[in-house]
Amino acid sequence: MSKLGFKRTEVAGDKTIFAHVLETALGGFALDITGLTKGDKIVAGTAFSYDEATRLAKPDSVNPKGLLYEDVVIDDNTSVDIVLRGTVYARRIPALTDALKAKMAQIIFSQSK
Repeated sequence: MSKLGFKRTEVAGDKTIFAHVLETALGGFALDITGLTKGDKIVAGTAFSYDEATRLAKPDSVNPKGLLYEDVVIDDNTSVDIVLRGTVYARRIPALTDALKAKMAQIIFSQSK
């Protein structure tokens, strides 16, 4: 646990999600667990939004700003990183509509396996 009280739980992933990460949202964010179930897992590549003022981030299937960098287990004070620019293996992440992908124009959704 860090001095700020954030927790990071290592979650073993079975595949590489990102081919390249060029930029993440600076400073990291705490997971907003409102409406989420503690102990559940959110997988890397899930569409996320964040609030710079509150430093909270949450899954967002309407107006995402980026993709979750790595799998996380939902708990109090869980820290998350959001990828803003890079290349992701689209076949290895949760399905996203073309409209959502268009809102994250700085992310390349590669069809490579």
